[in-house]
Amino acid sequence: MHLERNSFLAITCLTALFSPPTLASTKIDLQWSICDTDAETVLRKLGEEGKTPYKAYPITYYDTYPPIYTPAGLGFRTKFKHHDPGYLISLIKARFGAETDNVPPEADCVWDQYGNTSYYTCGLPSIVATANETGELWSPTQKAFAERYQHIDWDALVPYGPFMNPKWKLKILGHKGVFDDVVASSLHLMEIEISVKKKKGDKVHKKITKYLQDRGVVICEPQLPKTLRLFERLGYEDRWGMGKVVSEQVVLAH
Repeated sequence: MHLERNSFLAITCLTALFSPPTLASTKIDLQWSICDTDAETVLRKLGEEGKTPYKAYPITYYDTYPPIYTPAGLGFRTKFKHHDPGYLISLIKARFGAETDNVPPEADCVWDQYGNTSYYTCGLPSIVATANETGELWSPTQKAFAERYQHIDWDALVPYGPFMNPKWKLKILGHKGVFDDVVASSLHLMEIEISVKKKKGDKVHKKITKYLQDRGVVICEPQLPKTLRLFERLGYEDRWGMGKVVSEQVVLAH
């Protein structure tokens, strides 16, 4: 039996993974891509030296080799959740340039902002494994979600990782946030994320950007999600363009 449909634990946990869809238009996740040498350096600059992560589990990204889907606005990954090494989920995300209703009701959506660019990002998780059961990497519902926007060669997806992904809780100028570091060999793909009301997003973003700069935190230029930065460092930059969104003009009929 498929875990996503038949496990009460799966349904309960998946419900908690994202904010309710009704919040998507009122909330925005402000993101800062950080290009310091390592997490310890960033924590020291923020006055959090020696702070231990509240969780640290591996994450694996998936794409073709070389990658074609992530640069086009579709992301595939697996990661552990809820402090349980035996609890693994897969997640597919689609990134849009504007708010859209062209998503299935099962998807959860939120605004993301990197630098001055905002994306409307919708994700669909599925349970892959618990301590007692193992399912398919990508559920039928997830596959249908991704193929709304682009034909996917599922057999061609290969893992990039796993990479350890420690996370620290922060509070910056009164705003609760998370600092995380995807450690890909000697490369540290770091981000700070703070969720605020969308109408306050620009003001908070400017205020916290100045705070980080005043403390010498190195903010990446350009500001890009971790997966695009990873593929850039692997040598796949500019040949396909960075930070694209999925095109609603290529939605496939079912």
